[in-house]
Amino acid sequence: MATGEPVRLPSWMRELDTPQELTPAERRRLNWARHRGKVLVGLVAVMALALVVLLGLGGHALVESVRTATPPSPSPVPTSTIGEPQDHFADTPAADFPVGAKGIVLPPARATGPFTAGQVRSTLEGVRRALIEARLETAMLVGDNEPFLALLAKDARAGLLPQFADSTFLSYATRMDSRTDWEREVRVSGTITYRATEDADGVRTLEVTTRFAWVYAFDIYLGKAVPPGAHLVVIRDTQVWALPHPDDVRASARGLWLDSAEASSWNADCSKIKDGFIDLKRWFPGNGRRGSDTSPGLEEIFDPERPSRATESC
Repeated sequence: MATGEPVRLPSWMRELDTPQELTPAERRRLNWARHRGKVLVGLVAVMALALVVLLGLGGHALVESVRTATPPSPSPVPTSTIGEPQDHFADTPAADFPVGAKGIVLPPARATGPFTAGQVRSTLEGVRRALIEARLETAMLVGDNEPFLALLAKDARAGLLPQFADSTFLSYATRMDSRTDWEREVRVSGTITYRATEDADGVRTLEVTTRFAWVYAFDIYLGKAVPPGAHLVVIRDTQVWALPHPDDVRASARGLWLDSAEASSWNADCSKIKDGFIDLKRWFPGNGRRGSDTSPGLEEIFDPERPSRATESC
C-alpha cells in the first residue's frame, strides 16, 4: 500500500561491517582447515617412503645373513659304539698292508735251471692262485676245500685230504667259524722267491718259497677303550711249493705240490684252532696278552719275514 512517507531501512542493514580480531586458536583452526589436505598427502608420502626404505634395509640384511650363514656343524659321532663301522687295522702295521690278493706280488719270471721262463711264470701264477684260494677265498673260509685242491697235482691232493679231515691244515689254509662275525677285508703282506733244485730221487724241481702275514679282522664289540690290534688275528706262514719237471715224473704227479708249511698265530682263540677254526681271542682289561699295545713287539708280530715263535702259537 502506498504512503507519502519515505522508506527507511533497518539500522542493522545500514551499518558497515567492522573487522573482528581472531584469537590464536581460531587462526590455527583456520590454517588447518585450509591446508589439511596438503599436509595429509605429504604425511602419507613420507610414511610410504619410510616403509620402502625399511623394507629395503630388512631385505638386504636378510640376504646377507643367508649368504654369510655357516651351516650347522654335525654332532660329533661317538667312537667305538655298538654297530658303528670301525677301522680295526688302524694304528697297527697292517694299516699299510695291501688288501687281499693285491698283497701277493709275484717276482719277475726268468728261465731257471731246466725250467723255461714260461714254466716259471705259470708255476708262480699257480702258487699265487693257491694262496688266494687257501687264505682269502670265501669257499675255503666256510669249509669248501675243492677249489684249492683242484689247483694241485692229482697225487698231491690225496696227501692233503687227511689234513682237512683232522683239522691240521691251518699251516696253509684258513677256515672261519660260521658263528663268528669276521670281516671280508683281509690285509696281506709277504714275499715270494724261487729256485731250481733237485730232490733225493734226482727229480728236477722248481721250488717256490712264500712268506706271508695274513691279518683277519673280526667285527666284534670289545668296548670303548681297546688297544690297537684287539680285533685282529695274525697268521704268519712259510710255505714251500714244488713243481717237478714234467719229464721226470708220471702224469698223475705233474703239477703243483705243497712240499711243506709251517705257521704261527697271534691273538687267536686256541680252543677254536684245535677244532680247525680261526677266531678272535677276546680282549679284556688286564688280561696282559701280548700285543695289546703299540710297543715294538707289535711290529715284529706283523712281520712276515720274522721266524715263528712257539709262544705265539696255540
